[in-house]
Amino acid sequence: MSQEIQSSELLLPTSNITLNYQEAGNGDHTVILIHGLGSNTKAYQKNIPALSQKARVVALDLPGFGNTTLGDFVPGIDNYAKVVSEFITLKKYSHVTLVGHSMGGQIALQLAASQQPEWLKNMVLLAPAGLEQFTQEDKNWFQAVVNDQLYLNLTDAQIQQNFDINFYGAKVPDDAQFMVNDRFKIKEDTEKYKTYVSTVVQSIHAMLAEPVYDKIVDIKVPIQVIYGKNDMLIPNKILHPQLSLDDLLEKLRADYPKIKTTLLDKAGHFVLWDQSDAVNTCIIETLEDK
Repeated sequence: MSQEIQSSELLLPTSNITLNYQEAGNGDHTVILIHGLGSNTKAYQKNIPALSQKARVVALDLPGFGNTTLGDFVPGIDNYAKVVSEFITLKKYSHVTLVGHSMGGQIALQLAASQQPEWLKNMVLLAPAGLEQFTQEDKNWFQAVVNDQLYLNLTDAQIQQNFDINFYGAKVPDDAQFMVNDRFKIKEDTEKYKTYVSTVVQSIHAMLAEPVYDKIVDIKVPIQVIYGKNDMLIPNKILHPQLSLDDLLEKLRADYPKIKTTLLDKAGHFVLWDQSDAVNTCIIETLEDK
């Protein structure tokens, strides 16, 4: 039986952010769920019920997403990592498993590598950003192409298409269509949408400007990496058309043999939604590892 999910917020004085979060379950072990770019705590609604039967589960809305306002926060991978770390420290959680999806995976890696907190016990990264490496030429392309105006000019049909390619079969499942509708809702408020788009664009550039791959060597806890076999976003199809997901994981295993890698069938970039049961099982097995 799943545990009741409670929504709360906590003032982080150092980051000057009031962070919104959802919490369910209890126990000595805590699972922290970090969402990806343009997402929020709702991304984990297929995971929280199952995980909360085994541990305390806490899903965070990063600054500028969900119900956490941006304020004076400057989007950046290390800045996001510091927010997550401050939250965990203030809550006095111990025996923490960090779970990060997409950009959230890169944030988790940055946190673990740069801070090496005593409370961190292991990590599960879901279709993480940060493992695919980009050249300066690649970064220049992003700088030239990815800007606020690009996103502000997207039609509703293009927004829908951008969501579609996150999922298996290149179509948003009916039970995930709320994600698209939530985006449309933000778009109705011009000023709010401008702030949101700026946050997304700054976050994209931060993922490129703050690489984490070479820092993985500094992480001392077990790491599991899970991708969907049908991920259409990683590797980047425009900049690295010859690079396959198998290539990416082969290099990762060669560079970091201790990392456990898993590829799930019939799953796209939103592997936590497409194969939620399998992902939940992987996380629960991690919790039970001694």
